[in-house]
Amino acid sequence: MFILFADDSVPGPAWSIDTQPAPLARTALEIAQESYPEIDIEIYLRKLAEIVKNVTISLRDETEPEQIIKTINLVLFNELQFTYVQTGDLDSLSLNKVLDTKTGNCVGLSILYLCIAEGLHIPMYGVSVPEHIFVRYDDGDFRRNIETGYEGMFTPDSYYINMPGKRISPGSIRNGYYLKNLSRNEVVADIYLNRSIIQKENGNIKASLQDVNRAIEFHSNDAVAFCNRGVLYEKMHDPDRALDDYNKAVALNPDYAPVYYNRGSVYASKEIFDKAIMDYSKAIALYPNSILSYYNRGMVFKMIGRGDLSVGDLTSAISLDPKFAPAYAQRGLVYAESGEPEKALADFNRGLELDPTNTEIYMKRSILYADAQRFDEAIADITAFIQYAKDNAFAYYIRAKAYRGKGDIEKSLEDYNKMIELSPRLAGVYYERGQIKNLLKMPDEALEDFTHSIELFPYNSLAYLHRGNTFQKLGKNEKARKDYEVYLKLNPDASDSEEVKNTIEHLKDNLNH
Repeated sequence: MFILFADDSVPGPAWSIDTQPAPLARTALEIAQESYPEIDIEIYLRKLAEIVKNVTISLRDETEPEQIIKTINLVLFNELQFTYVQTGDLDSLSLNKVLDTKTGNCVGLSILYLCIAEGLHIPMYGVSVPEHIFVRYDDGDFRRNIETGYEGMFTPDSYYINMPGKRISPGSIRNGYYLKNLSRNEVVADIYLNRSIIQKENGNIKASLQDVNRAIEFHSNDAVAFCNRGVLYEKMHDPDRALDDYNKAVALNPDYAPVYYNRGSVYASKEIFDKAIMDYSKAIALYPNSILSYYNRGMVFKMIGRGDLSVGDLTSAISLDPKFAPAYAQRGLVYAESGEPEKALADFNRGLELDPTNTEIYMKRSILYADAQRFDEAIADITAFIQYAKDNAFAYYIRAKAYRGKGDIEKSLEDYNKMIELSPRLAGVYYERGQIKNLLKMPDEALEDFTHSIELFPYNSLAYLHRGNTFQKLGKNEKARKDYEVYLKLNPDASDSEEVKNTIEHLKDNLNH
């Protein structure tokens, strides 16, 4: 940001009190007023003027840039005791709150620093790097980066270029996208971008989109802004627009790891798995400590049937964060599907230890218990899951089968009834409930279920077989014979085909006598 203006060309000291309202300060406060309508901007401009006055008194006749920077740092961080906080809330971003509380994040303190420099008429600029902003003194001869997060400490450009996960490509620097002196509008864009991120985290998607659009309008070369807008579009269920923004972000900074992770997620949602894997791999190459990149790539490998690679990635995610419960849950599922129930159970148990609220693990573990015929444990787990998801039809189905396995047929019927109430179009469930009703000696109702199952799906040979058996018990032999014949037609190689053929002949003989 260039602080020297055209009408300030009269020779004078490197600093002097600006008697006119500071343009950046007023703009920053007007933006803050959108979040805090009650504030009086003039009061805060006077507070800033007092700080500028304090610095001016301390500077005396000093003109050396290094001493000027040192003096501002002493006044701001030692005498006035402004402190840095690594938080992303509105208070730490907004200039009025920074002045009130004497705390701010990198944006809040950098804006304050620039406003002081603006009041002193010294050449200070905001400088942006991915997900961060700092301040730079640059008069053409003397150039110094000032890190407000470390009480004005000097930090070289190289400190930011190779930051893990936020690397800046040489092309991005060469094209002037990062590490350049920002214009006033581009500094304003950073305020909007960071407020947009805060709004997004608070669930205010519409307001967040408005802010990020403003940020892009003021600073159209920031990969982070396009990346964050892409996330918003994803939340708005607009993957195509999200993909467009992620592509723009990649073009602006090909070394920014988060955009590959986000774009990979869009490709995965579109089931373009090869591109998803390539993007997650790129994110990992740029930032090897990216837990979510390993986790999501592991999920994609699971989707394409590569359980071995999935386990490898999920294990890497766990190695990076041994308390990352979702990775245990998903690795347990892969183990279960690959026939390693003991490993699966260990992972499910660990996942629930770390996060007892992860209700999905209860469902997964209940299926594992049911497969092992540990029906009481299966019922306990799925019942715990149902407490959190009372309208999940599949959960009632799992419990119905567990009750049936345990021999508690009445409770099994109750759960089949509940599942059908929630999902009344599943042919297989009517077929299974028909079997339950036969066990409870309710043949007429069983017939209704088998018939409804066949109406929904006429190709389930077993539904005809069981309906035939039910007809036969009720003495309706002609109907039984027809169902058996359909059963054999649909399933001519059935293991019991000879037995069914003999039954058909027996029924024919009875019908002829």
